[in-house]
Amino acid sequence: MKTLIELFDTEPIYNYLAATVFKPQKVCFIGDYESLDIDAVSAAKKYASLTGLDCSFSFVAADSNDFDEMRRKLGEVIRREKEAGNECTVDVTGGRDLALVAAGSLIPEGTKVVFYDRKENVFRFLGSEETKQVNVSLTCEAFITIAGGAIYSSSRNTDFDENDWQIIRNVVRAYFENREVWNRFVKYLQQVSKGVSEKDSVNLEVNAPFYFEDSNGKSFTCNESVMRELERTGAIKNLDFPQNRKRVSFRYASAELANLLVNEGVWLELAVYLAAMQSDKFDDVQTSVKFVWDIPNRNESLSGIVADSTPRNEVDVVMTRGVLPVFISCKTRVPTNDDLNEIYAIKKKFGGDLAIGMVATTKYVGREFPVRERAEEMGIYIIDERYFENGTITKRLERITELK
Repeated sequence: MKTLIELFDTEPIYNYLAATVFKPQKVCFIGDYESLDIDAVSAAKKYASLTGLDCSFSFVAADSNDFDEMRRKLGEVIRREKEAGNECTVDVTGGRDLALVAAGSLIPEGTKVVFYDRKENVFRFLGSEETKQVNVSLTCEAFITIAGGAIYSSSRNTDFDENDWQIIRNVVRAYFENREVWNRFVKYLQQVSKGVSEKDSVNLEVNAPFYFEDSNGKSFTCNESVMRELERTGAIKNLDFPQNRKRVSFRYASAELANLLVNEGVWLELAVYLAAMQSDKFDDVQTSVKFVWDIPNRNESLSGIVADSTPRNEVDVVMTRGVLPVFISCKTRVPTNDDLNEIYAIKKKFGGDLAIGMVATTKYVGREFPVRERAEEMGIYIIDERYFENGTITKRLERITELK
């Protein structure tokens, strides 16, 4: 395919899917005047760089609500490309109704037209039986980029050796077994492990009071049962409680594990991450992904955008499966309507109707809960404690993300 003409759409992936599959030499976007701005140009170039797409881009503005203008602009592009000896194909997967009709009206003139059949996951050539299977593996960053966003802080550190990963899996199990007391226990660890998260001042050795109060009168107590469980996981070593139980001493197995243990919310996030990584269905899985709702152009820098008041978000887990981006928020409480609204806005902005939004929680959220009914109305999935307890979380993630 020499030239692909793409009707610019509000569904981000539909603007780039055909180019990713067919790998043309040129892509010409035709869309509304306001949609083909400098951000669209920057996003196209960044996406091509991320995916290794070797093609040139051009942009033609037209009123998608004006049939005559759309048909004329399409005809001009096709005529110009044919005169240059380039075979043209128009992708009508995206675009508004009149734009689609305008493109379809050119079929009798010999123009090839394709569209994406989501149910069969193929591109179909209108007017023939020819199809092209869609088999793409896109990164989380690619999906955010094509929606006009930019990641400014990639995932949490997951560069562990197998021994550390086994310890992390053990701690995840301990976390769910002790989740009702975990947050309070972590607050104790945070107090007695001051400096653990400091890059140049990591203190792995801890010798602290079993019970104490801070300057505000807030009390902190060591949970002996959880501490012994952590020792069994391998996350801490040399645990010692004197007979009078007035002090406790131990050593973190590593600085990386120490930083995780003093973080209250990381273990649910890691549980979801590990469940996804156990599957061979997902192309990319990232945690703690921070991004802004803008993309740098030639006159801007990413650091400048981050420093500005540009809207930004952090999503606990972001995954991709073929053409589907998946956004997951992790909560150690029963989700609220605000939680649903937040993940819904991210899902719509950075993935459109194809995207999947989920909220994972360590609490029980049955069908009798109003928030579950609200989630179903919004198309948001809630994964509650039951899937983690019975070990079906990986299967649940796979089932939710099946292309339908």
